[in-house]
Amino acid sequence: MFIKGGNPMLSKSEVDHVADLARLHVDDSEYELYEKQLYDILEEIKKIEEVELEGDEEIMISPSTNINTYSNDSIGPMLSTADVLKNAKHTVGDYIVVPRVVADSEEI
Repeated sequence: MFIKGGNPMLSKSEVDHVADLARLHVDDSEYELYEKQLYDILEEIKKIEEVELEGDEEIMISPSTNINTYSNDSIGPMLSTADVLKNAKHTVGDYIVVPRVVADSEEI
């Protein structure tokens, strides 16, 4: 990251790298906008890193102190297969047909 003409800038390769991680396609016309937005995000992170904590205060990672809270499972009343299938839009035999959500290739 560097300052060019007084304006914060990220290199094209840095913008490409972040876009690749986020699986975004960035047009050439959008690079300036993404450079500015990424720089702003990095500046906010820098502000957080500069905060000084007094004493032995621990950073709060979660607002909840619950650790490994489990409930007991119990078997209750169950619907019959016929009752479940009569509420489904599409069925094949004893199965509910749903839209495919997994791609056949790595292209997403």
